[in-house]
Amino acid sequence: MRIHFLRSLFILVLVLISSSCAQRGRPDGGPKDTEPPKFVNSDPENYSTNYKKEEIIINFDEYLVLQEPRQQIFFSPPIEPRPNIYPLGPASRYIRLDIPRDSLDDHTTYTVNFGKSIKDNNEGITLPYFKYVFSTGDYVDSLQVEGNVFDAYNRLSDENISVMLYALDSTYTDSVVYNQSPRYVSYVRDSTSLFSLDNLKPGNYKMVAISDKNNNYKFDPAQDKIGFVEDTVKIPTNQLFDILVFKEELDFEASRPKQISKQHFEFGYQGRLEQYKIDLISETTEPFQAKYFKDEETDTLHYWYKPYLEKDSLLFAFSNQGKMDTVEIRPKQIEEDSLKISEVKINRNKLLATFKLKANTPISSFEKDSIRMMTQDSIPVEFDLKMDTLYNHLVFEFDKKEKTSYQIDLLPGAITDFFDAKTDSLNFKYTTRPLADFGNLALTINNVDDYPIIVELLDEQGKVESSVYETEKSTVFFELINPGYYYVRLIYDLNANGRWDTGDFLKGIKPEPVLYENQPVEIRANWDDVLTISLY
Repeated sequence: MRIHFLRSLFILVLVLISSSCAQRGRPDGGPKDTEPPKFVNSDPENYSTNYKKEEIIINFDEYLVLQEPRQQIFFSPPIEPRPNIYPLGPASRYIRLDIPRDSLDDHTTYTVNFGKSIKDNNEGITLPYFKYVFSTGDYVDSLQVEGNVFDAYNRLSDENISVMLYALDSTYTDSVVYNQSPRYVSYVRDSTSLFSLDNLKPGNYKMVAISDKNNNYKFDPAQDKIGFVEDTVKIPTNQLFDILVFKEELDFEASRPKQISKQHFEFGYQGRLEQYKIDLISETTEPFQAKYFKDEETDTLHYWYKPYLEKDSLLFAFSNQGKMDTVEIRPKQIEEDSLKISEVKINRNKLLATFKLKANTPISSFEKDSIRMMTQDSIPVEFDLKMDTLYNHLVFEFDKKEKTSYQIDLLPGAITDFFDAKTDSLNFKYTTRPLADFGNLALTINNVDDYPIIVELLDEQGKVESSVYETEKSTVFFELINPGYYYVRLIYDLNANGRWDTGDFLKGIKPEPVLYENQPVEIRANWDDVLTISLY
């Protein structure tokens, strides 16, 4: 009995010890993997010559998956038919490329650019821009061309910029960037402006850079930026190439309108609006009237008409800058809109900005005598009132004073809209801050090459805080600026139209030059700063 008790006690102690040890040694998975997969070896070896196989195996040190291989992985020069790439599903420690020998040209160096397709299976960490190189001849082409890509307008460039070379042979036209793959492709290195195109064959090429949003190595003007080298790139060369990428201004095109309320349509469009008009094509026996204005944020025109037309469909001619699109809408009997007035919200210093009201329906008229403005001390304020028909705004212009709250009262019937609806009593407030909350800057810029210029202060996010247009002087003045750090941007307005003009790839037009000061300038509250800089 005693022996049995001791044996049971001994077993219990062993269980407790084992349990304690198991708890102390419980695995927690180890440190988190922060490294991408590493290349181990391949068959044939990377940079091998006299390729005669039909399969390439590339081994890595951990399990990986391929992300969007058809979009990310590119063969330079292109191989047709496109090789099969594995794995397509489950994770693997290798990548297999099936490349039939009869799909390759003799004496040619091929590069397989993997883009950002290779990711480790557990943490999803990307191995960026890995490449595999092989040659069907006795040597691997080793020529190289380097350079930088910058944004033509913004201080910082987009990510994932592709730099491409197209062979200038008998088949080349400028349209190849829209519908054909380049002969060679590389990428701007992360967090830099640098690129390098390697393993190139001697020849004459067109060099293009695009922000390839679709990852298809083709230029889509609706969403991609593009930049190009004007002259022929003759390889071999020791020249460094700088490329400015820009967003082209799209050609005008109207989209199909949509109905918002009973007599309210929205006409979407792309391109710049200038000298535009919307005309009803459908026949009507009734007197027809229409008004339209631009949306403040989107490429949309708000179109209002009367009377309501009992038709299955309506045809409109939307013309702009001499081009016309015909669009159709099928109206429905849905509820009408009622007149609503609201303040136009602004982010600028209210001492410099303008107080505006907007209506959701077109404003037809206003009665200035039915509108009162006074300070918080009930002192009447003189003001001018005018209509901004472009955006359907009612604009109040008056002399503003610091630390003042203005009361704007609209009596009944002060505003009448397109449908003869009138406003009820409305009240708004407009309050200004002390002058001491802001700073001023007298900025002298050396080495200005030409006038006129546009000089701007931009915050860290690229938002314009203040802009000055100057036609002859090198010193510009920024007044009542919110305190903070700002970057200086100078735009050469070559055609003197008051804005920055972008480029056009097919026409070979470069964008207007833009320069930045590398270091931000500080604006201090209640301070008049004087600064001289040189932009390059």
